[in-house]
Amino acid sequence: MSLDLLLSASIFLATYVAILTNKIERSLAAVTGGTLMVVAGLFLGFYTEKEVITEAIDWNTIGLLLGMMIVVGILKDTGLFETLAIWAAKLSRGDYFYMILLFGLLAAVMSTTIDNVTTIMLVAPISMSISSVLGIDPKPILLTQALFSNIGGVATLVGDPPNIMISSAGGFHYLDYIYNLAPTVAICTVVTVIVFKFIFSEKSKQENQKIHKKALNDIMERKASQEISDWSLLSKSLVGLVFIIVLFILHSLVTITPATVALTGAALTLILTQPDMDEILDRVEWSTLLFFAGLFVVVHGVTNTGLLTKIAQGVLHLTSGSLLLSAMTILFVTALGSGLVDNIPFTAAMLPIVGTLSAKLTGGDSNILWWALAFGAGFGGNATYIGSSANVMIVKLSEDHEEPISMKYWLKYGTVITLVTTMIAGTIIAIQILSPLDLALFPH
Repeated sequence: MSLDLLLSASIFLATYVAILTNKIERSLAAVTGGTLMVVAGLFLGFYTEKEVITEAIDWNTIGLLLGMMIVVGILKDTGLFETLAIWAAKLSRGDYFYMILLFGLLAAVMSTTIDNVTTIMLVAPISMSISSVLGIDPKPILLTQALFSNIGGVATLVGDPPNIMISSAGGFHYLDYIYNLAPTVAICTVVTVIVFKFIFSEKSKQENQKIHKKALNDIMERKASQEISDWSLLSKSLVGLVFIIVLFILHSLVTITPATVALTGAALTLILTQPDMDEILDRVEWSTLLFFAGLFVVVHGVTNTGLLTKIAQGVLHLTSGSLLLSAMTILFVTALGSGLVDNIPFTAAMLPIVGTLSAKLTGGDSNILWWALAFGAGFGGNATYIGSSANVMIVKLSEDHEEPISMKYWLKYGTVITLVTTMIAGTIIAIQILSPLDLALFPH
């Protein structure tokens, strides 16, 4: 093994271990790893400073996240998300399981429009507040919100950070995700609802007896629309959000990148609303953007030394060039890795591997490999509470409760949902590859 390959692999593994163990804040770990990779590359000749800006960092992903964070930061002041949460609480009519279900589905739907981390940050605190008022256990509600947000986020380009990364690497558009992923996500959502009905059956009966009736009546009497604090701001913000969604749908026709769409929509929203810029910029998750940037630099380094290409060739050899075996390997390895590490860094490492496999495989629609990666990252991220950023956020929020969500508690439910949804995705992928019919789930 050459020195450049050995050193780049060591930096890569050290960075991922630092992220996994969480002893160093993940953005710091990624930026430090990226810096060490560039320094090593400069000395050994496999990296240049220019590459960091022009090739390594995926500015499409960074720009898309930044634009959406700005728009959501403005929407946060409108009361829209409080309205949706109150609406879900009222619709449940005091039934604990329906409350779990409705808050979960709210998170799933919101995660198709804004990223799942932001969804959790907006909805989870409100559901915790409602749970406290009603005197019920918030843990199942918080848990299912995270699980549903990860499932729902798989359906669209903007819903889950791994999807944004896959879009850039594979050159996919917004509608590609709707056509290829949304039908399977819909099936998985329905099945997950059924699974939760069995899992939380006894818990729901217990919690229904604990609900404070007076507090429930107070919530039922509240008008959800009264939660809107600024109708003018809401209407102007929604113009920007709708503008972004429409351009996402049309951007393949007008050949503009998702980052350009998001940043243009963010600029339009800022012009229309004219908020306090310092306050809005404070709401941008700069640490998340730094995390992505550092991670891209690290992965580009091991790509340059040929490590990930060798891994891809190894997978190709093991699967004998079979599209089906390659897709199944990517799906289940990614699901397992995403649960153990975090679906964002694991996806970043898998991108060049899938890209190499996709280019070499023939005899079918090799784009299915990218969709297998998306399913594996999104569904696999539900297995543990470090599997996705949304999960980490939910656990942090639960620490405000006297009994926070533990890893044991998460594993009890998350692994079941991961197994069920990944098996469904694998079955649909296998049927599509083996069937001579076009099932319209993965159109060519």
